[in-house]
Amino acid sequence: MISRLTTAVEGNPATDYTPGSFSQPPNDRLWLMASSIPVLASLPRYAVGGWLLLAASVTPVLAQLPAQRLEQLANEALQATETFRPAGDATLESAAAGLRQALAPLDTLLNRSKSGSAWRTYLDWPALQSQAASGMAADPATLRRLEELLNATETGLDMPEFVRVRKAVGRYAEVADAARGNGANRMSQRLGALASSLLSASATGSAESLAPVPPILERLAEAGQAPAVVAAVRGANARPNLLLEVHESLLAQAVNRPIDQMMPVDEVVLGTRVRGNGHTRGNVRLDFVPSSDRAAFDLVFAATNVANTRGSQGPVTVNSRGVTSLGARRRFFLDEYSATASPVQASASTDTTVTGMAISSRFGKRLIKKIASRKMAETMPQAEAIAEGRARDRLRKQFQEQTEPALAQFRDQFQEKVRGPLEKQGLYPEMLHMNTTDTTLAITARKATASQLAAASLPPASAAGNLISARVHESAINNMLEEKLGGRIITQADADRMAREGKAKMPESLGSDPDQKPWAVTFAKHRPVTVAVDDGRVKVMVRGDKFVSGDRSFPGMDIWATYAIATSSQGLHLVREGDVQIYPPGFKPGGREKLSMAETSLRRILQKRFDKLWKQVIDIPDLPLQGELASAGPLSMKQLVARKDGWMVAGWRRRDGGSRSIERSIEAVPGETIIHEETVPGTSVPAEILSGIVVPADSRLAVVR
Repeated sequence: MISRLTTAVEGNPATDYTPGSFSQPPNDRLWLMASSIPVLASLPRYAVGGWLLLAASVTPVLAQLPAQRLEQLANEALQATETFRPAGDATLESAAAGLRQALAPLDTLLNRSKSGSAWRTYLDWPALQSQAASGMAADPATLRRLEELLNATETGLDMPEFVRVRKAVGRYAEVADAARGNGANRMSQRLGALASSLLSASATGSAESLAPVPPILERLAEAGQAPAVVAAVRGANARPNLLLEVHESLLAQAVNRPIDQMMPVDEVVLGTRVRGNGHTRGNVRLDFVPSSDRAAFDLVFAATNVANTRGSQGPVTVNSRGVTSLGARRRFFLDEYSATASPVQASASTDTTVTGMAISSRFGKRLIKKIASRKMAETMPQAEAIAEGRARDRLRKQFQEQTEPALAQFRDQFQEKVRGPLEKQGLYPEMLHMNTTDTTLAITARKATASQLAAASLPPASAAGNLISARVHESAINNMLEEKLGGRIITQADADRMAREGKAKMPESLGSDPDQKPWAVTFAKHRPVTVAVDDGRVKVMVRGDKFVSGDRSFPGMDIWATYAIATSSQGLHLVREGDVQIYPPGFKPGGREKLSMAETSLRRILQKRFDKLWKQVIDIPDLPLQGELASAGPLSMKQLVARKDGWMVAGWRRRDGGSRSIERSIEAVPGETIIHEETVPGTSVPAEILSGIVVPADSRLAVVR
């Protein structure tokens, strides 16, 4: 019995593993809220029950995979089978050096662990060290055996130190095979499988057909074979796979505001003390600026100040009315690294009218008034210039002071709430670009590591009128989930902890159940959780290499459910088609092969949990908005598009003010599912939702009864 592996990181509690087990701002000075800018960092995340909902379309759209290019790549793969190149000594030594480098952290971990010696025995540590030191004398068979040990489902092998060694051993085995093993035959088989997948994707138009491609390319790259084909296939699947668009009018609701302020006037102009009151009326608004290399927008202040003042010098007192047009503009720039701003541009233009004059002298009033009038006419332009300059300087200073904290707040929020957490988890996109048009902030990203594929086709267009549009390719979701969950062991306690840390409600099916023992799952290393999109449908699949219930261990299972999209007067729904499917990897239901007793027992356990997790009908709720955007929400999803090439589009608009009740009769719209009031016995779910019927585009029938 191997003892428990205990690791302790300084400042953190130890973790045990055992192989084989499991406000509202003030308004007293200027006219801009300091929190106007950070609204860009607080756009909402859309989730239901802990699951990201990216709904498919009720209207099928033809797939747009580049069929001709895929066929061409398939031919190039087949032609490359004759280009095998044995690995050289330098390549072998480089792979050996990579293994030695990966072994060092694992050696440190095992040295401080109570079960370190047991792990060394399990891993055949002497053989690992021997192969790492062998270089040009590496043995492919030994390396394959060691790779198999590291690929097992033993609890603890998902720790980063073990994962790095597993990857290093895998690369070393490929190179050794290419040097003196069965490399030529392996290369030929892989290129044949690659060509088959590419031709399948070309024929079906389905992005799911490309699922086997990434591991094939990774192995070819590790072996140093067919580099031109590897680069070409990756290049053809390297389009951005995540696009987010936010309309100016949505963000403007958190920024645009009227200004109406009364302020006292007490100044000295050309030696004359002037007192009175000023009334400023205007607005602050957000203005998107067309920019292709980064996002740019202006905060614009425009107002008119009307000041009624009185100034006295000697026996003369003058009443005047000054009208000053005020303007300020500051441009902000956003990119994937930071937020910056240009200096404030301010303007002021004053027009003064004398509304009255009083002479306090008993004698010579007419002469004094005449002299005073001539003097005022001479000095009026200079006095107006002084007033304009002071107003401009005050405005520039105050606008700078009010917007600078907001800029700093945005920088902090972007780093703390967006970039930082994603980078910490290794989920930050490999490419991120922002740009603006007159009306739209667009964020374009590609989430795909060097060994993953992104999108092969262009996305569908988002509908005009959306306040928020998200165009997401299934590869973006699947790549992130593979990085997050691939090969990981998640226990019920881990799920509880992640829910608490994320301040999310634990789905009932994953929480504690008095009728079920604590669970654990070892996710598959490749595509552990995936979303596969077809026209009008989305399929969710979980691939587990190992399941544990209490003290019982079970082999791997694939679990999936397919949802169609339905619409009703209540909104949008995901309607499950049939039961949740649970079978061993590669098992064909209805064939000659039968499930074992252990597999049947595991199916019953998993069926109970996943029937609760993947409900028969999932209502897509409105999208709440947070912070300064809260008053603009919630938003309703109004556009849903799904294509078999993997693209999904979701568009949100303002919620309609009409009734949310189910109507007794509804006219069908092509491509829509119609909801009727009748319910299935024993449930509160409308029968037509449960049927999941999508009305064909050429049909106007109302309700399926």
